[in-house]
Amino acid sequence: MNKYLIIIIPIAISLFIPFYLIETDLKFRSEISELLIETGLKEPIERPYSLEDNTPIVYHALFTNVTTIIPNDTQLNSKKIPNKLIISSGFYQFDGNIYDLHEEGLYRFISPLKQNEQRIIFSGKNIDALISGVSWIYSHGNSDNDKGFEEINNKALNSKIFGTCGAISTWIYGVLESQNIKSRIVHTLTLNEWNTYDNGHTMIEVYHDDFKKWVLYDLDNNAYFSKNEIPLSLIEFIDAVKSDDYEVHLLASDTRLDVSNFNAKNNYDFSFFAEGIYANENTKKNWYKRVIQVPMIEEDKFSYFMTNNDEERKRVESYASYYKYLSLDEFLNKFYNNFD
Repeated sequence: MNKYLIIIIPIAISLFIPFYLIETDLKFRSEISELLIETGLKEPIERPYSLEDNTPIVYHALFTNVTTIIPNDTQLNSKKIPNKLIISSGFYQFDGNIYDLHEEGLYRFISPLKQNEQRIIFSGKNIDALISGVSWIYSHGNSDNDKGFEEINNKALNSKIFGTCGAISTWIYGVLESQNIKSRIVHTLTLNEWNTYDNGHTMIEVYHDDFKKWVLYDLDNNAYFSKNEIPLSLIEFIDAVKSDDYEVHLLASDTRLDVSNFNAKNNYDFSFFAEGIYANENTKKNWYKRVIQVPMIEEDKFSYFMTNNDEERKRVESYASYYKYLSLDEFLNKFYNNFD
């Protein structure tokens, strides 16, 4: 009897395993099904839908608002979407439809499983709408840090961009320069004990004629800041962070963090650290208190900083030979009182 079991049991197991896999393993079941179709032992599946049944989706994103754009097929004067990121308002064609893009901000064009396109409508007036569009495109990460300005512009036609604060500030500076908008890259340093990854921050200031002042934008966090309803400059934000007396205004409500590929050169994963900062406004404000302490603005070959404390001055000067100290009056006269 035992010798029959020895023969029967392996046969039973060998028959059971494929049956088990077919019932429980979807990938295995799919492969078996495809094999049977290829060999003619099974009829191909006739689906009641196809790729052609997918309808295009177009939406407008401005600050934290997202609005679906309905095709306007009554408009005859339309044109193809230009192959550049910033375009003028008008009627544009996408996937067989015509869309009215008259409001400034970011527009996204989606043909599911076929193509994605995105463009920023900018008339030259609403600077915040332009910066909002860039904020929607960008998320914090580092996979695009090594790309040049034109390479990032080309990728942005169809995709999100992932970079750190320095990379996004450099890109938006180039975008604003291309539109003849006066801006500059600014930095801050911490006076806390330094580590190897989180000792300061890079942002951008834009000169606003309507306010007659410089306004600070933190594109890495999709935000600008105000106090008493007046937007803050870098030097004003430094003081506001100390007292926690400021309001945060969001430029976009996109996904702000690339957790899929935010790795250091040694493959260390920064996503745990970054999510702790980006979790909510309180965690972000706590992080600002660390990194927003010493203002610094580059000009020519130097990075000029300001502090009212001699010990702090010596400490910052020890970090780099091109860090140059200015008194408060000198700093203000050099960077905030001269609008030429």
